[in-house]
Amino acid sequence: MTKADYPSLERIAQLQQFIADFSRIDRVPQLANTGRAENDVDHSYGLALTCWFLQPKIAPHLDLAKIFQYALAHDTVEVHAGDTFVFAHKDELASKSEREDNAIKQLQTEWPDFTAMTTAAKGYKDKIDEEATFVYAVDKILPVLMVNLGEKADFWHRHKITLQMEIDNKVTIKKSAIVAPYYQKLIDWLKEPDYMYPESPS
Repeated sequence: MTKADYPSLERIAQLQQFIADFSRIDRVPQLANTGRAENDVDHSYGLALTCWFLQPKIAPHLDLAKIFQYALAHDTVEVHAGDTFVFAHKDELASKSEREDNAIKQLQTEWPDFTAMTTAAKGYKDKIDEEATFVYAVDKILPVLMVNLGEKADFWHRHKITLQMEIDNKVTIKKSAIVAPYYQKLIDWLKEPDYMYPESPS
């Protein structure tokens, strides 16, 4: 490789702008007890660090480099598709996959010199290997932890999210056999103390 092969400073600056744009995508939960919304850069870094913490302990056979790529790229589609809250309106949820597919195509056009990022984003979405499902399952744990470290009952009650809704939703954790034991641990963690929106009387 010669110096002529080095990406230009202008291109590196464009990547910094992309990261800045990525940080403008706010998620619904707050960032633990900081009093501000978690953004996609916060979340992606937190997911990567959490996966790094867990991998040698529960998944040492998985490729850590691939895990990092999936964790850092998994939500890059949201620069163009926006974040979709898991309990959003059914029409928004129904369009999520198509919006993300279109976003991947747009990223591929914008970043033909960063195919590793767009390949990782697509691989994560398609759950192409065990590393992708590992990252996907860990990703589903973190929002609940963030809520109960921060807003607690205020969040659950504002969005009218019951314990049963989380029990039903978080079965996605079981998509990874490695991470699956955390499913029941998370449900038990939500029960004590119970900050959830109360179930409607039957």
